[in-house]
Amino acid sequence: MSPKERLLQLENEGGYVFHGSPEGDLKVLSPRQGKHVPDLNKPTESILDGKPAVSATPYAELAIFRAIINRKNVSFGHTSGFGTSEDGEKHFSVSSKEVLEVVKEKKGFVYVFDKKEFEPYNRDGVTNNKSMEWRSYAASTPIEIIEVSSNDLPPKNKIKIND
Repeated sequence: MSPKERLLQLENEGGYVFHGSPEGDLKVLSPRQGKHVPDLNKPTESILDGKPAVSATPYAELAIFRAIINRKNVSFGHTSGFGTSEDGEKHFSVSSKEVLEVVKEKKGFVYVFDKKEFEPYNRDGVTNNKSMEWRSYAASTPIEIIEVSSNDLPPKNKIKIND
């Protein structure tokens, strides 16, 4: 079973949330101050986003994307994004084709957590069990760490390139 297949299996079980990282040796993740970009036309301007927390998602592909597409694996200035639509369809974007080229040989790690230790989070205050982001306000110990590679990213035709 591939790493992506394993993560999708865990997602389908419904009892887990996932955190993507370029680092694979963390035994415990500590709460950190999140930031949010309120205006996507100004991607370098961010604001503080809630209380310090460990952020995770119930969607494995989003965590895989973040584990591979990040500042450590892509050393030049870039932007990337992801989300889910109303119908649950996942969408991804990168600022250039070069981003996808650079990560071809990169790896990342997806930390798997018990969903019961997290709560749904939404900036507008409307939360439900389908929220894209879940948070724990305490240090969190993963139950599994799965190494992923660019082969586990969504298919390229599902990643929008914003050249």
